[in-house]
Amino acid sequence: MDPISIIVTALTAGAVSALQETAGTAIKDAYQGLAILLKRKFTKDPKATAALEGHAEDPKTWQKPLEKSILETGAAEDEEILLDAQKLLNLVQSQKSSPKYNVKIRGDVQGLVQGDHASVTMNFEKTPEKRKTRKPSRKS
Repeated sequence: MDPISIIVTALTAGAVSALQETAGTAIKDAYQGLAILLKRKFTKDPKATAALEGHAEDPKTWQKPLEKSILETGAAEDEEILLDAQKLLNLVQSQKSSPKYNVKIRGDVQGLVQGDHASVTMNFEKTPEKRKTRKPSRKS
């Protein structure tokens, strides 16, 4: 990926991930850090700042103006910005590849349901040896 694509992809992935409840503080902090570096780079260009802020709200609409701003301001050649963008991409990727559930099952398990918003009804009967039999009662 070229430097401009790395920065824009990182900003997009970071913005989307930061909005999710499951995003860790590391992703949110990395996204904010990259945005701050870019804002510093864009201080003399109000259009670039507007493109960055617009991209945070609507990445599709503001992608091209942001790419142009990154190119024109030299942000694509800034080592610190590129390192932060790559760090953010790595964090987002590691979140996607890490397991969501860590299930440990011990003992006698008769049923298991796993997943988001999972719903199930299970009815288990006792084994025949454990059932209590009732003798009919006779009233005289």
